Amino acid sequence: MHRFFIFVLLFSSSFAVAQEANSLFQTKKFALSNVVVLDSLSINPSYFNVADKNGKIIDSTLYTVDFNKAKLKFNILPKLTDSIQVSYLNYPSFLTKTYKQIDQSVIVNSTGVLQNLYQLSTPNNTTSVVPFDGLTTSGSIARGVTIGNNQ
Repeated sequence: MHRFFIFVLLFSSSFAVAQEANSLFQTKKFALSNVVVLDSLSINPSYFNVADKNGKIIDSTLYTVDFNKAKLKFNILPKLTDSIQVSYLNYPSFLTKTYKQIDQSVIVNSTGVLQNLYQLSTPNNTTSVVPFDGLTTSGSIARGVTIGNNQ
């Protein structure tokens, strides 16, 4: 009986760890049209396929893909289907995130009046930093200089 409880405990903990991670793989359904916008960001060209509503892969000669703009453009619309299923990979969020050095809200558009100049600055709250503050030392420091080819 004791072994049974240990067995149940070990296998129940393995199910608790099995959580689904945020996957970059996307599968979306769209209504069939000449141009389909897949995503708001660029998509990864390493994996991409288009299928009809029954799951049959559509030949890649019937469409062109702009991976930078995430747009799918059909040269010839496929017959016998009214919707498509697109599977693709997203780029990781740190690659598609917009990084800015200056906050856009503090930039003022030019009004043409040069008499009224403004300077945007941050408050001068300087804090004095004491190096090695709180470090207790004891002993001595010896320094020396050696000249010659006895290296």
